Amino acid sequence: MTKFFRLLITLLCSVLVLGGVLYGCGKKGDPRPSGIAPPKAVSDLKVSLADYGVVLRWSIPDAKGDIQKFKIQRSEMEAEMSCPDCPNEYSKIADIALNDPSLSRAGSNVVSYLDSRVKAGFIYTYRIIICDIMDYCSEPSHSAVVKI
Repeated sequence: MTKFFRLLITLLCSVLVLGGVLYGCGKKGDPRPSGIAPPKAVSDLKVSLADYGVVLRWSIPDAKGDIQKFKIQRSEMEAEMSCPDCPNEYSKIADIALNDPSLSRAGSNVVSYLDSRVKAGFIYTYRIIICDIMDYCSEPSHSAVVKI
């Protein structure tokens, strides 16, 4: 009985230790090394209607930084089904490099993008995420809304 009891205690302790190691194996979160700040978020996103779609215009917060690309996200809702208090569900509509020809430049740090895939009778909400050359990304910008 003592050998069985000792084996049972050893097995139970092993399971507890293994469970503790697997459960608490580190912080779950941003894998960015400490001391490396993400790019600053866009703070001045503006949208406007154009003949062929919606023009998004924003300033690059740090024009001298290591900005690699912009992730453009859009939420789409039928105007008749408008729900101001409902959360927006965003989907990525573009992943554009800083030197991509689909971005128009105005000066050294202002860019614009034309979203031509819009439909009448819809409300579109946009936001921008900036990513650097290490693929660390900023927080999403504030939302900008336009009704077609």
